[in-house]
Amino acid sequence: MAATVEEERAIELARSAGDSIKAGKLSDAARALREAASIAPEQAEVKAGFEALKQEEDSSPLLSLCSKWLHSREEEDGEAVLDLIRGKTLSIKDAEGAFAILTDFKGEDDVLDHVTGILLVNPGAQALLVKGVMEHPTQTYYELFERGDDSIDSLLKVLLQRPAWPSDEAFIQGHRDCFMLSLAMMMEEALEHPERAMKGVATLLAAHAEHLKGIIDADSFDVILSSLDIRLPNSLRSQATLATIKLFELAPETAQGLINKFVTDRVTRSTADGLVVAFSAAAAIFPITTASAAALFLTEGFVSSLPQLVRSKKSSRLVHASLELVSQACMDKTCREAVNRHCREWLEEIAATEQDRNRSNLAALVLVKLGEEPASDGPQIIVPGAAKVDQDDLLLRFKSMVISSSETGSKKDPVEGLAFASLKPKVRETLANDPKFLRRLIETLKEPQVSAEVLFGGLTILTNLTAYLPLQSEEEKRMAELKAYAATRKPTEPDPLLDEAHVTARCKHVLDAGTVPVLVSISKKGSPAVISHALQIVLSLSSGKLHRGTLAQQGAVKLLVQVYDHITTTESSPQPSSTPSFPPTTKTTAAQALARILISINPSHLFNSALPSTSAIRPLFSLLTPTEASSWQLHAFESLLALTNLASLDTPTQDTIIRTAFDTVNDDLLLSSNSLVRRAAAELICNLMASPLGIEKFADGSPRANQRLQVLLAITDVDDEPTRSAAGGALAMLLSFDEAVEQVLNQAKGVDYLLNLCRDENEDVKHRGVVCVRSIIGAEGEVGDKAMREVRERGGVDVLKGLLKESRRQEVLALGVETLKILLGQE
Repeated sequence: MAATVEEERAIELARSAGDSIKAGKLSDAARALREAASIAPEQAEVKAGFEALKQEEDSSPLLSLCSKWLHSREEEDGEAVLDLIRGKTLSIKDAEGAFAILTDFKGEDDVLDHVTGILLVNPGAQALLVKGVMEHPTQTYYELFERGDDSIDSLLKVLLQRPAWPSDEAFIQGHRDCFMLSLAMMMEEALEHPERAMKGVATLLAAHAEHLKGIIDADSFDVILSSLDIRLPNSLRSQATLATIKLFELAPETAQGLINKFVTDRVTRSTADGLVVAFSAAAAIFPITTASAAALFLTEGFVSSLPQLVRSKKSSRLVHASLELVSQACMDKTCREAVNRHCREWLEEIAATEQDRNRSNLAALVLVKLGEEPASDGPQIIVPGAAKVDQDDLLLRFKSMVISSSETGSKKDPVEGLAFASLKPKVRETLANDPKFLRRLIETLKEPQVSAEVLFGGLTILTNLTAYLPLQSEEEKRMAELKAYAATRKPTEPDPLLDEAHVTARCKHVLDAGTVPVLVSISKKGSPAVISHALQIVLSLSSGKLHRGTLAQQGAVKLLVQVYDHITTTESSPQPSSTPSFPPTTKTTAAQALARILISINPSHLFNSALPSTSAIRPLFSLLTPTEASSWQLHAFESLLALTNLASLDTPTQDTIIRTAFDTVNDDLLLSSNSLVRRAAAELICNLMASPLGIEKFADGSPRANQRLQVLLAITDVDDEPTRSAAGGALAMLLSFDEAVEQVLNQAKGVDYLLNLCRDENEDVKHRGVVCVRSIIGAEGEVGDKAMREVRERGGVDVLKGLLKESRRQEVLALGVETLKILLGQE
């Protein structure tokens, strides 16, 4: 009997599967055989194809286990697959084959989800996923969505990997398809795991928004804004916030118009549910675009009617959403004044009488933000019998909650309130002098499940407690005074609680509370904002000289070096646009703190094979480049002192400093108009002269070396005594080499500079001068003879006789006598 058209198609597919099996493309073979079986399941060649595929799969333990699991659906079979692939490097063939077999799984499964995440690290499985997205985007997306979080996360990662896609067109189309599918999922009613879909929306917007033009409309924007509802899980709201941020970056005017319409439509309808959604969205917008959100918030009649509107709905959720909104609105001065004028009594009522602790604390937080200033002129809503809430009572309440509460989640509002209040010097002093509070705050920050809000708020408190007043040059002080006079007000003196003594004492309390080990720990996996705060705290703590030993013992040096290297690496490699970036001053902060610690600590106690001394050189060198900041010379000075301390270690460290920083130190900073910078540069060069590479910089006979030697000789005659001493020390070490002696003798006034050192009033400088003279007249051969003649001709005998009369130091006298005898020919 002749085969039917359907049977012929099945045979064709079975033969194609056979070719795929021979080529090792088991996933293609499985797909062809499944289609053939749907047409003619009893056809002989189709059955033979399945048998051949099974034999091939049996030759691989992974494929065999996956097939067994597919048919049994038993969890223990899935665990066996997971055990086989966990931590292993799979071949492309095995990963592709396993992924193809498991494609037939439908629905949610934790083990399968985990297996999928592992498989999709492999290029073979990625290639199969890409093919699925290109040919069957809806089916592929839905299967992975149902499977679990790891599966959808892996899909998003593959979508962002351009090398996994055959062309730019396919890469972009994959983004567009999966973005539309994610939006479509968000529009489904009673969707389970909406955060998975919103993660797709947010991730693709953040990474490649330019690929998604023309897709987002008002309905899409509504879906995203509705996901900001405070009643929804934080996991969903955070992804919706990220998506909203990106939309405002892409089209600020369009986004602003849509958010205005979204909020005003719901406020106009005035249902409790609609108001909760509107207020939630408006609160989330404030940190993203404060000016636009403030304009919406200050719509005529809105703030003044807000308390009565909320009371009339008798909805606890609406109260919470309203409090979130006014709390965020307080970041704008005009909004804050409006809240203070129209809502203060209502807030005090909630803070004093609300039974729900979260709402009561949130109202108290807003009152802390409003501060103690009286309400502005204008109508207020007065609540009969409402208790006034004192600011000190609010702070005591928040402090008590941080100390006593065992639930980290309940500390969000108290910590944020104290972070805001600690801007005031009086509050800083109160918190810093409460060791019980500080210890409990530190313990909270190191809890494994601490929320990002509590962590950031806690670090803000510590940053404020340890903050010194910014350094100002005399010119900057005069400009501040002129601005004050121009504004027709007298210049104000800083609060006495902000002076150096008070801040240093607060730093001591923070340090004693065990802060540094916690900063080291949280910085290992912290966000750029968290790391930036941690470094600022370390910098403030390092200002106190007595604190630096503790900082070094508790791991601050390693932290600073590692963070500096991490930021440098991050800056030099391309990062996705969704990756948070470090504030521009973070590297400088790390380098400054490192410099201060290394000034005061013996470097031999700090560095080892795991943390070599050379790792600190590049951060320190970065501080030597001039900037527009008036304080850069101070930072350069501190860096030079730290490098000088490092240069006392060993030759490898000295050589690394020379290769990295020598030209900047010698050619620029040694000639600085700032006497402290010039002195520190001379001291560093003195220490570097212990290295042959340092000697070579002055004595290799090149024009550049000759120029350096001229400068070094010249600064032996500056007014600053320590600078003269450092230059003399550098010359004393340099002139122990005959090649250097010859170079000095070639200078027009070289010998005169050395004799002037012997005339110095300072005994240390005298000593170094005598060493230099003794070295040059003791040189071998003609060089030594020439030096002897020049020293005698330039009055060296009289200079040494005068030195012996004036000096009281034994080593200077002994060396002076020895040198004079040589000059007089008595030896």
